[in-house]
Amino acid sequence: MAIEADSPAPELGLEARIGVLKALADASRLQVVNALLERPHCAEELAERLGRAPSTVSFHLRKLDEAGLVTKRKTQYYLVYALRDDVLRLSLRELVTVPSAGDGPARRRVERARGQVMRSFFRGGVLVQMPKQWRKRRIVLEKFLARFEVGRRYSEQEVNAIIQALYPDHCTIRRMLVDEGYMARDGQVYEVIEAGTRMSGETTETPEAATGTPGVTERKAGESTMETRKELKRQYLETPKQAGIFQVKNTVNGKVLLGSSTNLHGPLNKHRFMLSTGGHSNQELQKDWKLHGADAFTFEVLEVVRQKDDPGFSLADELTLLEQIWLEKLSPLAPRGYNTSTRIRE
Repeated sequence: MAIEADSPAPELGLEARIGVLKALADASRLQVVNALLERPHCAEELAERLGRAPSTVSFHLRKLDEAGLVTKRKTQYYLVYALRDDVLRLSLRELVTVPSAGDGPARRRVERARGQVMRSFFRGGVLVQMPKQWRKRRIVLEKFLARFEVGRRYSEQEVNAIIQALYPDHCTIRRMLVDEGYMARDGQVYEVIEAGTRMSGETTETPEAATGTPGVTERKAGESTMETRKELKRQYLETPKQAGIFQVKNTVNGKVLLGSSTNLHGPLNKHRFMLSTGGHSNQELQKDWKLHGADAFTFEVLEVVRQKDDPGFSLADELTLLEQIWLEKLSPLAPRGYNTSTRIRE
């Protein structure tokens, strides 16, 4: 493995250090690392070399990738994985030493992290993707906030126009600016909250909104209820949906129906409803439901896709990998299980 002497060691935060240590605390992953020490490999090569299933090796590579221990390069047919020399050069002392907060180097790391967020999620000054991590989102929101003047009142149309100059989904950003305490909202009017008086998650109203004027209070209460319903509906629609793997399990005979979805909100309830009404498309599962009763079945989420703050992240690819892993792990195809095909995505 070639090591570049002039490549500086990365400065990892506490969570990143813990992630590295956790990723290496597994015998199978250490075997993968040892193979990659010799040269880069694709998952199929590693599987053949280590005598493991490709889906198992892909699972371990994903864990190493999440910990920042490997890089991946796409060729015509395969993803080729290589170890990150800079991370591997970190000593155990460097990994377990916790930097003191508030010192000069720590502040510089914060600034570097801020710069990294701006480089990763903005292109030409325009936001290309909203980060999943809360701290990174705060950095992005402060970028939007800088476009507003303190002390000026903005109409909702003005707020939307300012946001859309950087990101098309103005509803999400506008709501976040209010929810995180950066802006106050009074009906359709918005105003920046000064830094020293911010309280995250609260909406500030003007005194006029609480005067209780006869005839106006009742109308505003009704409008407020409608606004609340609209806001709750909007929040539901804008809430990131979890993708992952689920199962319907017969606890009497151990058979399972394995499924996957890019939105886990609905499938389990759908299967429960279809079984309870006798209209499930899987006849074997429906027959056992009638035979053993509803109490014999469990409905559960097995694993969710871990979102990554990476513009190149593919939720569909990650879900496909999880499907392969759980299909191999549970072997749910008939007659051992209820699945009739390896195509389990809904």
